[in-house]
Amino acid sequence: MAMSYYFPGTVLMGAGALELMPAEINSLNVKKAIVITDDVLVKMGIVDQVLKVLDKAKIDYVVFSDVKPNPTVKNVHDGYEALKENKCDFVISIGGGSPQDTAKGVAILGTNGGSIVDYNGMHLSKNKALPIVAINTTAGTASEATINYVITDESRKVKMVIVDKNSMASIAVNDANLMVDMPKT
Repeated sequence: MAMSYYFPGTVLMGAGALELMPAEINSLNVKKAIVITDDVLVKMGIVDQVLKVLDKAKIDYVVFSDVKPNPTVKNVHDGYEALKENKCDFVISIGGGSPQDTAKGVAILGTNGGSIVDYNGMHLSKNKALPIVAINTTAGTASEATINYVITDESRKVKMVIVDKNSMASIAVNDANLMVDMPKT
């Protein structure tokens, strides 16, 4: 049986991989990132570790940390509004499944517009998402390296499974140093 596989353009792997990220970002020819994450990772200092690398490399960004567990349509739309208001042209996600899924939705809206509800299903976007740099902080969902994402539609009370080859990250970062202090559950 014939199959298609989709992989991030670049995968940075291993302790210290975060330090390799700026050179890869610079190759994307982008100007300003929206960093999508959650408050837990901000409080733990994980986000600061990433921001220090971005600051050192003089990569401009704004932080959106309002992602909730089981991200909602509202999370995605709020992130998209922040992306537009701050004139961001790429997305950096920091976290496990929820920030990664939110980032994919924001990046798809960044090039396709509409509502994230419009993309519920398989391969419904027309345009490739804005570049995504997916920084993973968990060993579990693999959302940083897949074309799947789950967004909760709070009005219909359903979890939408969106499968879209256009949502694949440009760069996936799996740095063990970002996972060492994570809780076991």
